Amino acid sequence: MRVGFFLLDGETNASSRHRVLQYFSLLREHGIQPVACRPVPEAIYQRLVEDGRHTTGAKAAFYSLFLAKRAVDVIRADRFDLAVIQRDLFPFGPPWLERLLATRNPKLVYDTDDATYVRPAFTPDTPFQRLRHFDKVVDLVRRARWVSAATEPIAVWAQRYNPNVSVVPMAVDLHEYDRARRAAAATTVRGPTVIGWAGTAGGLRYLHALAPVLRDLAARHDIVVRVVSGGYRRVCLPGVPVDARPWRPATGLIDMARFDIGLVPLDDSPFEQAKFPFKLLQYLALGVPSVSARVGVAASLIRDADNGLLASSADEWRARMEALIVDPSLRQRLALAGRATVAARYSLERVGPLLMDGLIRAAA
Repeated sequence: MRVGFFLLDGETNASSRHRVLQYFSLLREHGIQPVACRPVPEAIYQRLVEDGRHTTGAKAAFYSLFLAKRAVDVIRADRFDLAVIQRDLFPFGPPWLERLLATRNPKLVYDTDDATYVRPAFTPDTPFQRLRHFDKVVDLVRRARWVSAATEPIAVWAQRYNPNVSVVPMAVDLHEYDRARRAAAATTVRGPTVIGWAGTAGGLRYLHALAPVLRDLAARHDIVVRVVSGGYRRVCLPGVPVDARPWRPATGLIDMARFDIGLVPLDDSPFEQAKFPFKLLQYLALGVPSVSARVGVAASLIRDADNGLLASSADEWRARMEALIVDPSLRQRLALAGRATVAARYSLERVGPLLMDGLIRAAA
């Protein structure tokens, strides 16, 4: 069986890599031939999207190339036994490409790890964003033979339009994460307590919201805030020692494994309540004790004071981070419990069969 995966982003994007690409070896072992249909060459994606420096003109050029490449792949979709759309076929405009794809290959699967049907509150009011049609995902869900949703809230929404919906959570390859932990341990030197945050350039607003709390902690403790992000040049935390660096496939996990404490701040909005907190999952897999916002799926992934800590108010964020700064034994206990959570529920071995079963049923 030949399956075409229409990726929304480049390989450095966590969603494309962990919803699709990391399963390719497993799929091949079970007789499924996966083909990645990328929107643009990886080098162009990194230059114009990941580094956050693109101008409006460059962005227009990027999406023009994206649309052209995607149109060609859609026209050739009849070469696949199954076509899987990851999050969006194209982020702007009405569902013309989606409907064309359905004529070229009616055997469709829709996969998402975000509430793609909700306009996030943080969406900027720009010409590009005004072209977004968040309601077109309904058309995709209705046409799909199977819908793979990363969280229960997304699955509940999708079941309004399609009965064939499964929860396929995010997952990690624990062997890869263990290698990153060993590499980090071999090169780590003693120094300030590292409070870490990793995420996209667009997610920096979550970290910036904690600036006053981090400034207070920096005045009382020897800490450094390490940021691993495509938007590392945009970090703005006045009064806080900062080590900001880009996320890259070869170094990203090792950089994160060197965190002493991981942060997962989120807004309490419908979008964040439904999304899968993937960075939190990565921290747990790397044995990084974490403090997460008490929001949505993150609040169910973390059992407070057992495998991590939860916070809502600024005072609670300050107290939870300070508890981890001053108590290495607490950090160690939470780290062990966090990794055990991932091994029990979110490893490739646990989640991979859910994906394979759904694809086989959809193609039948």
